[in-house]
Amino acid sequence: MINMSIQSKIATLLIFLTVFSAAETGDNAGYAGSFLRMGLGARSLAMGNAGVADSENGFAAYYNPAGLAHLKDRHLSLTYYFLSLDRQLHYVGLALPLQPSAGLSVAWMHAGVTDIQGRTSTGIPDEVYETGENVIYLSFANAFHRRIAVGLNFKILNHTLLGLTGSGLGFDIGILLKPFEKISLGILLKDLGASYTWNTQDLFGDRGGNYTDIFPQILKIGIAYRHHDNFCFIGDFEISDQNDYRAHFGGEYLINNILFLRIGIDNENPTFGIGLAYGFIKNIRTQIDYSALIGLVGEGSTHVFSWEFKF
Repeated sequence: MINMSIQSKIATLLIFLTVFSAAETGDNAGYAGSFLRMGLGARSLAMGNAGVADSENGFAAYYNPAGLAHLKDRHLSLTYYFLSLDRQLHYVGLALPLQPSAGLSVAWMHAGVTDIQGRTSTGIPDEVYETGENVIYLSFANAFHRRIAVGLNFKILNHTLLGLTGSGLGFDIGILLKPFEKISLGILLKDLGASYTWNTQDLFGDRGGNYTDIFPQILKIGIAYRHHDNFCFIGDFEISDQNDYRAHFGGEYLINNILFLRIGIDNENPTFGIGLAYGFIKNIRTQIDYSALIGLVGEGSTHVFSWEFKF
C-alpha cells in the first residue's frame, strides 16, 4: 500500500506539472524542460521571443550560440521574470569574444515553484513543497568566414522535485549566416539529446526504478534585417519533434541612440517593451530592458526585466 505521505506527494506532483506547464501551450506542453522554451531576455521577448538570427549579445547561448563569434565586447547579462502562481525564473550569464574570430559564454538559468501546499488524500493540508530546475550553459562559437559562424551549447541539466533529483545533459547547435550587409539568417537545433533521468525508488520503494523524461527537440529558423542601425526586424519559425509549430516576430526602433521601442507577436500573443542604453562607469556601458507578455486566461501578465553590461 502507498502511505498517506506518498499519496500527498503524487497529488502535489500532478498539480505542479499543471501549474508550470501553463506557461507552455501547444503540443510541447507537459514535456520536460518547459522553462527552456519560455524565452529569455526582455529585448527578444518584447519582439515576440525571436532572436535566432539576431544573437550577437549576452543572451546568445539561449537563442543561437553562433552569435558569440561576432561579439566585440564582454557581456554580463541578467534577467528576472515576475511570474504569477508562485513561479520564478531568472538568468545570469557572462559572454566574451576570443580574438580573432571566436567567442565563449558561461551561464546559469533557474526556474521553480515555491509554496506548493501538499494535501493528504482526504484533503488535509500536509507539507509545503517547492521545486527547481537548473541549467548551466557552456558555449563556444567560431566564425569560419566573416559571413559564416557556428556555435555549440553544452548544457548540464538538474531538476529537484519532491525529494527526487533528475539530471541529464543536452546540446544545441547554431549557425549564423550573413549573406548581405543588412540581412542575417540563423538556424538552431535545440535540446538535442536533452533529458532528465530519475530514480524513483525513494518514492515508490521496490516499485520504483530509473525513468527518463525526454525534452522535445526543436528546429528554429530565423531572419533579421537592420536598417541604418536604428531599426531592426526579426522573425523566427520553429517546429518540434512533437509536431508543434510556432512563429515569432517583432521590431525595434531606436530613438536618439538611447531609447528603444519594441513590439512583436509571440505565436499569436502580443508583446511589447522598451529599453534604455547609456554609459555606466568609465568604459562600461549598460542597457536596461523591459517587456510585458500577455498570459493565458487566469494566469495574468508577465513582466520581464533584463540588465546587460558591456565592457
